[in-house]
Amino acid sequence: MEAEPTVPQPAPGAAERFSNGVALFNARAFWEAHEAWEDLWLEAEGAHRLWLQGLIQYAAALFHFERGFFASGFQRLMQTATEKTAHYGGETYGINWPGLQAALAPWIEYGTRVAAGATFPVAPAPWPVIDLSPPA
Repeated sequence: MEAEPTVPQPAPGAAERFSNGVALFNARAFWEAHEAWEDLWLEAEGAHRLWLQGLIQYAAALFHFERGFFASGFQRLMQTATEKTAHYGGETYGINWPGLQAALAPWIEYGTRVAAGATFPVAPAPWPVIDLSPPA
């Protein structure tokens, strides 16, 4: 069994900046959440950087969906975000990461259906919300 790769600790103030992005995401200001997390992504390294990039891509995909344009962009962003975040086990700034993955699951599956020709945009589930309390 391979050891979990070590993940560098986030920079000072990163948790507060991340939380600002969470508030924007939860307010369905997906593009603004994307922008809020981008500086953190630029500062991050390794698996943590990929995870942040995946979150940014989820926000961008939901922005596309909400605006009702670029079905292929929505689908590709959901797919690549999932690939980047699926096996992440590092720093998540205290969010309930398994809960967010569960909330995103119907959206990810909908992206697959869109790629196969499903009508776009039709909300497959309630909008995902990021819970700032880690799982018990």
